[in-house]
Amino acid sequence: MRIELEYNARSIPPADVARSFVPPTPHFGRLLSRNHTLLLGPRGSGKTTLLKMLTARALNSWTHPEAAALTPQVTFNAAFVAADIAWGKQIEAVGSFDFNASRKDAAFVLHTLRAIVHAMREATELAREGRLTPHAKHLAIEITESQEEKLVALVAPNLSVRPALPSLLGLELALEARLDTINSGEDVAPFTVESFPSKISLLISAFNGVTGDSDRRWALLFDELEIAPTRVKTFLLSGIRSFDERIIVKLALAPYMDDAGFERNPISPHPLHDYHTIQLSYPNKDDARNFGEELFARTFERIGVDAPSLDLLFQPPEGGSQLGRRGNQKRQGVPEEFVSLAQKDTSFAQYVTERNLLSPDYRFNENNIAQDIRKVLPIVVARNYYLRRFDGTHAVANRSRKSHGLYAGYPSIVEITEGNPRAILTCVGPMAQDYRQDIERADGFVQVSRSIQTKAIRRVELLLTSLLQVVPLDLGGFDAGKGLLGFVDTIGRAFEDRLLSRPFTTDYVSTFLIDENVSDAVVKAVGMALNAGAIIHVPYPDGGPDTLLRGLRGQRFRLSYALAARYRLLLTLGDRISLSTLLLVMRGVDVGDDQRALF
Repeated sequence: MRIELEYNARSIPPADVARSFVPPTPHFGRLLSRNHTLLLGPRGSGKTTLLKMLTARALNSWTHPEAAALTPQVTFNAAFVAADIAWGKQIEAVGSFDFNASRKDAAFVLHTLRAIVHAMREATELAREGRLTPHAKHLAIEITESQEEKLVALVAPNLSVRPALPSLLGLELALEARLDTINSGEDVAPFTVESFPSKISLLISAFNGVTGDSDRRWALLFDELEIAPTRVKTFLLSGIRSFDERIIVKLALAPYMDDAGFERNPISPHPLHDYHTIQLSYPNKDDARNFGEELFARTFERIGVDAPSLDLLFQPPEGGSQLGRRGNQKRQGVPEEFVSLAQKDTSFAQYVTERNLLSPDYRFNENNIAQDIRKVLPIVVARNYYLRRFDGTHAVANRSRKSHGLYAGYPSIVEITEGNPRAILTCVGPMAQDYRQDIERADGFVQVSRSIQTKAIRRVELLLTSLLQVVPLDLGGFDAGKGLLGFVDTIGRAFEDRLLSRPFTTDYVSTFLIDENVSDAVVKAVGMALNAGAIIHVPYPDGGPDTLLRGLRGQRFRLSYALAARYRLLLTLGDRISLSTLLLVMRGVDVGDDQRALF
């Protein structure tokens, strides 16, 4: 029997989300704080899941070993505000609707009011049901029927609704009915964005007062904020410091937006002072290691496969070469890949000769090993795997680009998923199903075969490339039929060219800077690839995690490791090059010429 996994948390109830939730460290712990928070991440990075896990239903259903320690840190009740087409960008393309700006504002306000009333009802229902876990009981709220009637009588006039039932359920249904009629010509003046903070404050004051807990805090969890109208985004981003002190705002959005962001002035919100930022991508692969490994193991378990030790579970690449992993082991002698590559790559043979690596007089001390062997071992492994012969200044014969076997084995198979939950499920789900069949046929322990891993690596790649292909690219010089994938391919092939098609060098280049010589259209293309997860931001040590909301120029980026096999690249952070130079070289332009704005 095949067990199907759900890959998108949008349609999954919070209680069901909680049952398989693995907390990403340290992101989830930071999200629990009472700080306003920006949650930035590409598609599939788990933004929706993380926000839903702050709700009372989810936390009460969470059974992870860390649940008892983390849940008490949530000292607020949370209202999950799902993205809604009624106030999203999509509606702008539907000319048949009379959906002007004021109606979009009203849709946003009503949508949020309904969500917080739902959270209030959820908290009271938890108290009535009595099925509370000890770590989540502080999120349940007791209210009598008479108190509930009093609450509705207090707030309904201000919310411009007439509930049919004098209860929280009746109030929620009245707001939903008002939302449904928003485009029928009814007056929407009571629901302006400017009135939104006061309406929320009144609702909270009334509820807290009636239930006898005036200091209770409430969090508004806005999901997929990038699809909201510009006016709403700007309001939430610029007004994050002006909400009632009982209100916490947590905004989940894509890392790049070209229509809203933070201004740089003394009165604008500032990181650490007014809000915290959590970036759900990992510039360094080691940062995602623990979370990725636990989610790998948990996903295997959900399929019915015990995976206690990932390093033993996966069959390594043929010959055992794993992109230089053995360089961390203390072993004397020159790795066999050095000898093999020197025999077919004249440029590397020159390197070996210059350093006397094959001489019996070579001194294998720590300094020499680090500089001459360990530093270049991943480059050597990749060239030895992909090159059949390199003569003089160019490759004479290469292995097929469809050969993904080099990326099999632990930890590479984990690293190509980038700590992205959707990528991990895409990789592990079908792989675990196939592996379980191998177990049933085998007599004793068997590893996950290279062939099964290769299919998984291709699925992870396809997860990205299929998305990139349908993102339109309005940029000359690229194949329009490939969409944004054509742009990303150009960058990837440029890095591949430097690694495999040129003479051997000890410097591996795999990151780029957005310099002033590229046009705004190129910057936007990078931003769209960033939102898709195909490009990863590599922040500077002194830069803030929300830097991208203030612009992409001058920032450093790399390609996702999920695309490493497609471009035959290493799973390591390399040196940098300007994006204009990278693109110009791929077009055969002499970079010594005066550079004009690219595209």
